[in-house]
Amino acid sequence: MKKTIYLSFLLAIILQAKAQTKSATAPTLQVRTGQHAFTIQWITFEKGNKPGTVMIRSIGDNEFSIEGEQRDKLKNNYVTIKGTFLAKGKELKFNGKIVSQVSYINEGKPCESTGLVIFKASGKRKYWRLQQMLNCDGSSTDYIDIFF
Repeated sequence: MKKTIYLSFLLAIILQAKAQTKSATAPTLQVRTGQHAFTIQWITFEKGNKPGTVMIRSIGDNEFSIEGEQRDKLKNNYVTIKGTFLAKGKELKFNGKIVSQVSYINEGKPCESTGLVIFKASGKRKYWRLQQMLNCDGSSTDYIDIFF
């Protein structure tokens, strides 16, 4: 009986260690350099608007620069991004500046985010989504996506 409990306990520890090792060494998604689609839902959902674009360039080992925008020229709404990111697993650790302006959000004033933020690809999605989603108005949720 004691041997069975001991072996069960030992097996549980081994399986847990294996799971932690697997998640810690999750493969980095291959980042394709060049042009990618870039969106914020407030502009994308408006009829006639298309996704914006970003340009991704390699600047080191799993390190990239990114710059681009999406604009609604009729309403002067936009989202811009400029900075660098480190690709790690399904995450992009972005450092730079993201600015969005939507006429009916945050009293139509630009919402600026500067510094380190995380973009993450979840499940079978074909994009990385900004994880810090709260707009400057404190109540609106922005879905800002960079497509693979």
